[in-house]
Parts: sequence; C-alpha cells; structure tokens
Amino acid sequence: MMWKHTQNIRRAAEAPFAFLVILILWEYGAGFIGVPEYILPVPTDIVGKFWQTLTIQAHHLGVTAATTMIGLAMALLIGVLLAMSVLYIRPMKAIVLPILAAFNSIPKIAIAPLFVIWFGLGVEPKILLAFLLGLFPVFVNSITGLGEIEPDVLDLARLAGGNELRIFTKVRLMNAVPYITDAIKVAFPLALVGSIVGEFIGGNNGVGYLILSGQFNMDTPLVFATLLSITLFTTVVIGLVVFLERVLLKWRPSRRKR
Repeated sequence: MMWKHTQNIRRAAEAPFAFLVILILWEYGAGFIGVPEYILPVPTDIVGKFWQTLTIQAHHLGVTAATTMIGLAMALLIGVLLAMSVLYIRPMKAIVLPILAAFNSIPKIAIAPLFVIWFGLGVEPKILLAFLLGLFPVFVNSITGLGEIEPDVLDLARLAGGNELRIFTKVRLMNAVPYITDAIKVAFPLALVGSIVGEFIGGNNGVGYLILSGQFNMDTPLVFATLLSITLFTTVVIGLVVFLERVLLKWRPSRRKR
C-alpha cells in the first residue's frame, strides 16, 4: 500500500518537474545561444512584462471574457434547443444535422471579415464568432445526453405516471447535464478563440487587439504575456467547471466511489 502511495506521488510530480526543466532550459538556453528577445523572450522577461502590464491585461481580458461568455451562453441555449427539436421532431434531424455539420467544416477565420463588414467593429462579430464556434460541441453532446437513455428507464418513468414534460425534466435533462458540462469544457476554449479571432480582424479592445499591438511594435514579451493571461483565464474557467461538477454532479457514475 505504501509503495502504491509513493508511486502516485511520483507520477503527480513528473509533470511539474518536466515543466520546471523546460523553463530552466528556456531561460538559460535562449541566452546561451544568443536568441534575441524580439524572437523568443525568456520566461523571466515574460513574467516581468505580465506584471508590468497587469492592469492593461485585466482590462482587455475582461472585454474578451465578456464576449466569450455571451457567445457561450447563446451556444448553450441554442444548442440545447436544437437538440430538443431534433429529438422530438424527427424530420428536423435530416435538416439540422447536415446544415450544422457542413457549417462547422467552414473555417471561421474565413468568414470573420464578413461579420466585420456586416456588423461593424463592435462586439457583435466577436459574440457571433464565439457563438458559432461553441455551438457544435454543445449540440452534439446535448443530443447524445438527451437521446441516449435506456428504453427501460423511459418505460419505468411512464409507468410511474410521468408525462412527457416530467420525463424530460427528471430523466432526459438530468441525464444530459453531465454531457453538457463536458461540452462546456470543449466549447469554452473554442468560443474564446472565436472572440480573439474577431478582435484580430477588427476592434480596438480585447486580448486579440493586445496581441496585434505587441506584434506591430515588436514587443514579443507582451505577446507572450498576453498568451499567459489567456492560458490562466482558460485554466481558471475549466477548473471552475470541474469543481462545480464535483460538487453538484456527485451522482454521475464517473464520480461514484468504487
């Protein structure tokens, strides 16, 4: 038992140790071989720039976070509603699935300039791109969670006197909640990418704008510092989703103790 505990500690320490080794090699290796700062700044310069521009980073990250969350909320709402329509209106499946699959195959960066032309340089193109990038995973997971239920469970719910509304809220929706939370883990980074792409194409706010500003000014540490902000923000949001899963979804099979 003690040996197994030691093995678990060693495995948990492997990833941080490897990351620390990479940082050390990066810090001293880049200077040793003479890589200029404007090509590859060292970690200490990146962290220094991050703290130096923390207020600016927070402002632009707040703008990007707002458009991302609005787009993700729209994707959740529309994705679940489309999944319900496909589930309860059978002919809709032949219409919705091919259209979404075909549209999902289109690179969103290719249509981003059109959104800027149609909707201007405001927040609308960023929200729309975030929505479109987050929609497909939410829809696919929602239709799986709402539809993949054992027939015996549905028959038992009907025998217990449940109507379609109660069966949906108590059986189908509860079964779909873990699928939807899993979809959020995928859809959120995609929605964030959509917002940033919109800021690349047009706008004067957001982390995408900040990255372009650093690029144009040859301020590579600022670019890396902004990427660090994006990474931290994504990690915090995904961590929050995982935490809520552990607290609120203890009943799901993967969370049960064996």
